Amino acid sequence: MRADLHTHTTYSDGELIPAELVRRAMVLKHDAIAITDHVDMTNVEWVVTNVVKAVDLCEDYIKVIPGVEITHVPPCKIAKVADMARSFGAEWIVVHGETVVEPV
Repeated sequence: MRADLHTHTTYSDGELIPAELVRRAMVLKHDAIAITDHVDMTNVEWVVTNVVKAVDLCEDYIKVIPGVEITHVPPCKIAKVADMARSFGAEWIVVHGETVVEPV
């Protein structure tokens, strides 16, 4: 199985709209893709509900998983944002880690 479970669209810092991102994954012969745009408490509802709409538009040739990447959220609030994301339809949740060159 070929999958990419960490992708971004124009809903955060990606360059493609969801349908185009999925199409390109299909051309690369992926079996699955998770759309995991950056979210925090201010945009989680908008991002997830729109990613879910995009998933509904996709063909059945590839599994598209609606998700999020929680970014710049204080550790004590990550669970709250994850719960919010799930309530809006996210099925895959990634938490952005911190590195020496990228503090989050």
